[in-house]
Amino acid sequence: MAAELCRVSLWLEAIEPGKPLSFLDHHIRVGNSLLGATPALLAEGIPDEAFTPIEGDDKEICSRFKKVNKEERSGQKRLFAATTEPWERLGDLAASMTHLDDAPDDSIKAIRDKERMYEAMVRSGNYLDGQFWADAWCAAFVWKKTREFNYPITEEVFRRIEHNPHACDAWMRDEIIRLTQQYQFFHWHLAFPDIFHAPAVGETPENEQTGWNGGFDVLLGNPPWEMPETDDRVFFASRSPEIGFEPSAQKRQSLILQLEKSEPTLSRLWQEQRRSNASERVFFANSGLFPHSGGGRLNYYRLFVETNWNLLRTSRALGMVVPSGLSANKYEEPTWRHLLHTGAITVFLDFENVDGLFPGVHRSTKFSLLSATRGISGAIRVGCWLRSVDELADPDRTVLVTLEALQEFDPESLSLPQFRSRRDLTLLKCAYRSFGRFSEIPEWSHTPKLMFSSSDADFRVVSNTETLTWHLV
Repeated sequence: MAAELCRVSLWLEAIEPGKPLSFLDHHIRVGNSLLGATPALLAEGIPDEAFTPIEGDDKEICSRFKKVNKEERSGQKRLFAATTEPWERLGDLAASMTHLDDAPDDSIKAIRDKERMYEAMVRSGNYLDGQFWADAWCAAFVWKKTREFNYPITEEVFRRIEHNPHACDAWMRDEIIRLTQQYQFFHWHLAFPDIFHAPAVGETPENEQTGWNGGFDVLLGNPPWEMPETDDRVFFASRSPEIGFEPSAQKRQSLILQLEKSEPTLSRLWQEQRRSNASERVFFANSGLFPHSGGGRLNYYRLFVETNWNLLRTSRALGMVVPSGLSANKYEEPTWRHLLHTGAITVFLDFENVDGLFPGVHRSTKFSLLSATRGISGAIRVGCWLRSVDELADPDRTVLVTLEALQEFDPESLSLPQFRSRRDLTLLKCAYRSFGRFSEIPEWSHTPKLMFSSSDADFRVVSNTETLTWHLV
C-alpha cells in the first residue's frame, strides 16, 4: 500500500496534461530493507554463526551442521568452487536498467513497452538465478534446523546453488521460496543494479563492506525507534484479552503455556511469531551486514542508520530523525564511534518535544536530526535541548565541535556532552580539565543500575488501599 501511495503521490506531482502517467515500477520496490545480501557477503559464503539455535531448533542438529559448515568452509569437502564473481553472474542488469530509463514514455504504447522490458529483465535467467542465490544465503540464517528437513543450507549446498541453481533439491527450493516470501528478503544490488555498480576487475570497491561502487545521492528517513522483540501484551491484546491485559509478566507466561492444550492454533501462531522475531535478531547479529549496529541491545533505528550509510554514494548525504541517545547511550556507542571515525557526521541537533514539534509524540521525548556525508570529515554542528527550529538562527545555541574535543571529554565512547549554550560548553571544558571525568573521581564512584521492570520477580500490582514500604539501598 505504501508503494502504491508513493506512485500516486509522484504522479500527482509530475503529471503533465495530455501525457500518460510515467512507469515507476523499477524505482519503487517493496521488501525488508534490513534483510538481504551484498556481493561481499555472498563471496564470503555461509558463516558458521548462521547455525546459531533459534527458538524451535534442535540444538544438536545446529551444533552438528555448524561443524560441517566449518569443515566445508576450510575446503575439506569443497566440491563446487565459485566459478565467477557475484557481479558477473548477474549479466548486464545495470545496462538493461539504464536502457529502460532512457526509453521514451510519452505515449500509452511507450509505457506498455517499458512494462514489457522491465518484466523481461526481472524474469531473465541471470536475474532470477542471482535472486535465488542471494535468497538462499539469507535463508541459511532463518532455516529451521530440525529433523523436518534432510539438511540445512551449508557452505557446500550454497556453492552448489551458486554453480547451478537448478541442481537444488525441490524440497529445498520450495522452502527457500517460502522463507523469501515470509521475510521479504531484499537485495539492494539486485533491486537497483543501475545505482550499485560492479567494480572493475582487480579494483578495490568504493564500499569494501558491501563490495559495490556507487550508491544513492540522498537518503532521508525517520526509521522506527523500536527493539526487534515480540511483546506478548501486544500480540494477545486482540487475540486473547485475558492474556494481553494481564499486568503480571509471570502470570502471562503461565497462561501462554496453557494454550498448548486449550488453544493449540493460537499457541502455534505465538511460537511462529517468536521464531520469526528471533530469526531476525540472529540475522542482525551474525550475518555481517551490521558489524557496527547488530550487537548489544538491538534497535531498528540503529540498523537503519548503518544500512543508509552503506547505501550512500561517496561525498553524498543522508538525513535522519533519530533518538538523541545515539550520541550518548552505551548500546549505541559502536555505531556512533563508527560514524565519527569515518568523519561522517556533519550535523547533530538535539530537540526536546516540549512544544509539540511532533504532536503525536509524548512531550518528554527527545530526538535529534542527524546529517552525515560519506567521505567528508570536519567539525560537527551541534545543538542540545533545542525546542524549535527558530533557535537554529541563534549563534549561541549551536556550536561546532571537533572529534578532538569529544576525545577530551570521553576518549573511549566519544559521547556528546550536553549543553544549552556556547558558554555551557566552555564551562564543561574547564570542569573536565580541572577535575577530570566523573567516573574517574574515587569519592564520586557510582554503580549505574537499570530501573525496575514489570518482568522482575518481585514486581506486583498492588491495590490503592495497600501500604508500601520503600527501602533505599
